[in-house]
Amino acid sequence: MIQDLNNSPSKIQPPVPLLPRSAWNSQREYLRVLFKVKKALDKIEEG
Repeated sequence: MIQDLNNSPSKIQPPVPLLPRSAWNSQREYLRVLFKVKKALDKIEEG
């Protein structure tokens, strides 16, 4: 028997993202942290 895909109980669901989009309260805070990390990495790289 061929089952109708529309009536199948196991429909394919889109993957759930691992991190929610609202992890950061604001874009500004995200960029501030990102720049701090970049500055620290640049400092380490300069040695």
